[in-house]
Amino acid sequence: MTTDEMQNNPAFQNLSPEKLEFLMNFMSEEKTGSAREMMRMLTAFSGKARDRGIRFSEQETDFVIDHLMESMPPAEKQRAKMILRMLKRR
Repeated sequence: MTTDEMQNNPAFQNLSPEKLEFLMNFMSEEKTGSAREMMRMLTAFSGKARDRGIRFSEQETDFVIDHLMESMPPAEKQRAKMILRMLKRR
């Protein structure tokens, strides 16, 4: 997704320039097709955001997760969804 697409998406219309830049930098990182790697990237993403005082809404977080899952084969997507469901229950 490009910056223009993000800015036209209602969920991202009110992002601060810092938050938008943070998201765009993250999106430019290479993704893998592994649920395990996705979880590692999500953990790193959360830590970097927290260190910068950036908080994401549930809708923004779902976008990041969807972005990470784009290149996953179906079996890995299912595995990732299962892991995420387990984490949300906690």
